[in-house]
Amino acid sequence: MQFNAKVEMKEFGFNTNAQAPGFAEGHQWMHHVAPKKKYFFREMLVKPFMSWLYAPFGDSCMLLGPTGSGKSSLVEQVTAHLNWPCITVSAHSRMEMPELTGYNLPVTDPVSGDLNTKFVDGPLTQAMRNGFVFVLDEYDTLDPAVTVGLHAVMEGRPLVIAENNGEVVKPHANFRFVACGNTAGQGDASGVHAGTMQQNLASLDRFRVFEVPYLEADNEVATLISALPMLPEEMAKNMVKVANSIRNQHQGLGGNYLSVTMSTRTLLRWGRISCGYTHQGAANPLQLSLDESLLNRCDLVQKTAIRKIAQSVFGGDWKVAA
Repeated sequence: MQFNAKVEMKEFGFNTNAQAPGFAEGHQWMHHVAPKKKYFFREMLVKPFMSWLYAPFGDSCMLLGPTGSGKSSLVEQVTAHLNWPCITVSAHSRMEMPELTGYNLPVTDPVSGDLNTKFVDGPLTQAMRNGFVFVLDEYDTLDPAVTVGLHAVMEGRPLVIAENNGEVVKPHANFRFVACGNTAGQGDASGVHAGTMQQNLASLDRFRVFEVPYLEADNEVATLISALPMLPEEMAKNMVKVANSIRNQHQGLGGNYLSVTMSTRTLLRWGRISCGYTHQGAANPLQLSLDESLLNRCDLVQKTAIRKIAQSVFGGDWKVAA
C-alpha cells in the first residue's frame, strides 16, 4: 500500500494550506484505521511527530507523559486523519515475544479431519508485513529482556520468527514502531507508576523521544466544552483549575503530595457524569460525579484533600453531599 492521497493540515486545526501524504478511504485495511474522535491537536507535538512519521531514518518513536495526557490518542488520531492503519497493543510485565510475533495454533483439516498446526501472525508481524503503525502502549512495564528482542525491529531491520521455521519478515516501507510510557525507561522513583521497569539502555537508544504533557488550561477548557456543549464555560474552567491543582500536588508542588492525579480522561468523565446528574436534577451533581470519576478509588485522606480543593475552587457552587 502506497501513499495515494493528500490530507489538508486544516483537518488538524492548523491555519495553513499545507497538505500531508495519506491514504484514500476505502482501502483493504480500513478496519485497522482508528475512528476519528474529538481530539485537540497541539502543533508543537503534531509537527515533530509527523516529521518522524514520514522520515524515521531508522528510529522508532517514544512518547512520554503522565497518565491520560493523550499519548496513544495522538498516534491514533493522527493516523486516523491520514487513513493510515494502526494497531495498538498494551504491554505488561509478563508479555513474551510470541504475543507480538505470533503462535503456532492447532487447526483441523476440514477434509481429512487431521489435526495440524498453523502459524498465525501476531499484531507486530501483521503491522510489519502490511505497513501499519504499531503502538506498544505502557512500554515501560515490559521485561527488559523482551525489549532487547525487539532491537532489530525498532531500528527497521527484519524480524526473524523462530516459531515459524525461522521466517524472516522484512518491514514494509510504511511500518512504524511507537512506544508510549509514563517514565523514560529509567524506572519510577516516585512509586506512582506501579509495574514499570528500568529498561535496557541499548533499547532506549533506538528511540526518538517526544514529551506529551497535559493540555494547557485554555486548551483543556476548550476540549471539555467541545466534548460537552451543555457544560457552562465557567464550570469547565473551574473543573480544569481543580484538575491542575490535583496534578500539582501529585507532583509535590506547593508542599503537599497526592498519589493520585486527574488525567484529561478523568476530567472528561467528571464532566460527562456531572452533566447527566444536572439533567436529572440531582442536589449535588459536582460532588457525586467527582466521587464516581476519581474519589471512590482514593483513601480517606486524599478524598478529603481533593474535596477541599474542589470546595475552594467552586465556592458556593459546591454542594456538600448529605
